[in-house]
Amino acid sequence: MRDLLNLEIVTKTFDDLSHGVGIFHVEDLNDIKSIRYVFMNKIILYEMRKEREEVFGKRIIEVAPEAYEHEGGLQVIETYRKVAAEGGNVNLGLVEYSNHMVAGKYECSVHHIQDNYVYVMLRNVTELEQTKIELEQKNEELSELTYIASHDLKEPVRNISSLIKLLTDENQDKLDEQSITTLSFISESAARMTRLINDLLDYSCIGGGGKELVTVDCKKLVAVIQQDIETILNDTNTTIELGELPKVKGFETELRLLFQNLISNSIKFRKPGVPPKITISAKEKNGWTFTIQDNGIGIPNEQKEKIFSIFQRLHSNSEYEGTGIGLAHCKKIVEMHKGKIWVDSKEGEGSTFYFTIPNL
Repeated sequence: MRDLLNLEIVTKTFDDLSHGVGIFHVEDLNDIKSIRYVFMNKIILYEMRKEREEVFGKRIIEVAPEAYEHEGGLQVIETYRKVAAEGGNVNLGLVEYSNHMVAGKYECSVHHIQDNYVYVMLRNVTELEQTKIELEQKNEELSELTYIASHDLKEPVRNISSLIKLLTDENQDKLDEQSITTLSFISESAARMTRLINDLLDYSCIGGGGKELVTVDCKKLVAVIQQDIETILNDTNTTIELGELPKVKGFETELRLLFQNLISNSIKFRKPGVPPKITISAKEKNGWTFTIQDNGIGIPNEQKEKIFSIFQRLHSNSEYEGTGIGLAHCKKIVEMHKGKIWVDSKEGEGSTFYFTIPNL
């Protein structure tokens, strides 16, 4: 009675799982047509569109002969035989199954129980895969739309700038002080609009398709950035101290933009009359945690989360130029690498930015 009760409990437990679970008996380890269904929970029976009495105790060749008729089905059945004979577990990833009533994509793994017996875990991801495809298509459409919109916006702004320059150059002797101030204001506004359009375009392109993970030497990457911004480093008397930086798997262009944005941010928000000092280091712990520390003006505590949102600015253009997208770029790049970014700062005492790059 106790064994019967336990069997009922186990059966009900497996039946009510959200994933499909099936048990198979491989009678002859050299014959894939000898494999029998021992148990299928409700999920798998539903996916097969079968009742228990149509499946339990019967061979796969009797119940689902279509499984032997295509490469994907044969791969799954051969895996049952192999695991039953050799033990271990095999994750098959995505497999396709179809019969005259159903067709779909499934995540599938096969696990050894004991000699000649295996169990399979199954999850229907057909809708998830379709949603993923649709999302990728929407992202491509959005990127294309952003590019076209940015290009179309640039042209009128460029025309405004050209007209203002032409008007100023041809009428320098005729313009009064108020007119010169007004035209200068319009020109500066057009320049800011151009920067904003370019930043929006850059932001939309981060994480675009077709990119591959490569090994990136972060120390060499930062050295190249230092060469590129040598003029501003000299003009501001900025010093950069580098600790040991690792090689990581990542997207090189995006990682370069990440480091460059954070370094530029530290230089921009420096204290008046105080040369910027930036320290860059990294520590390994379940991946890499990078630290970029500066001696700048710092960030008010209530603004620490806000700064990573797009268009969020803590200062006016008269104080510090910018579009409020730089740190949003950084957040998007770090999340693209499955990492996190945050800041520790006290107003007037500098900032320390941290970001993680997991082992990808």
